[in-house]
Amino acid sequence: MPVKPVDLNKLRSAHLNLYETVVAISKKARKLHDEERAELEDKLLPYKEMIRNPTSESESDKIFPEQIAISLEFEGKEKASHKAVAEFFDQKFDYVLEKAPEKRPIQAEEDDETDGD
Repeated sequence: MPVKPVDLNKLRSAHLNLYETVVAISKKARKLHDEERAELEDKLLPYKEMIRNPTSESESDKIFPEQIAISLEFEGKEKASHKAVAEFFDQKFDYVLEKAPEKRPIQAEEDDETDGD
């Protein structure tokens, strides 16, 4: 599998924090991968059913050429991580960080009692 280098300065240009940008792209890649995986599972489902519930003994050991073709088609597709980086550079998605609630310093209450002086 070829390695596609990514210009980190170009990634950093949209947002100052490179780590946050990489995390956002990774989450997008995971989402794309999950969608592709679900599509693959849907296409392969009929063949899995034929293997689980064969109508004849020869069908239980059979490898379906259509099943192999579907798998090879998905292997040839662009990887989800490459798609996510390309979509980020094409500005098809962006991210916004949730702001954490501000933490106020805890102030000690002043004692009204005197030390007896």
